[in-house]
Amino acid sequence: MAAKKEMSYYRRYLLHLLGEWGEEHKYGDDFLDERADAAEEEYENARREGLTVDQAQERAMSVLLDGFGDGEE
Repeated sequence: MAAKKEMSYYRRYLLHLLGEWGEEHKYGDDFLDERADAAEEEYENARREGLTVDQAQERAMSVLLDGFGDGEE
């Protein structure tokens, strides 16, 4: 039996927001995984660049939420 991959913080966060917006079923697993992976990578890159945890988190959230809430469908 394959080990189950733990859901990332960013994926859980995005799922939570989509649930609050009533759009949890609008986006597929591939989209959620890609967006969460991109946010995690952005966070790691920002920390490597010497940014603080808060600054890195802000950049990661920007990637995670890109396109949401700005009127785009």
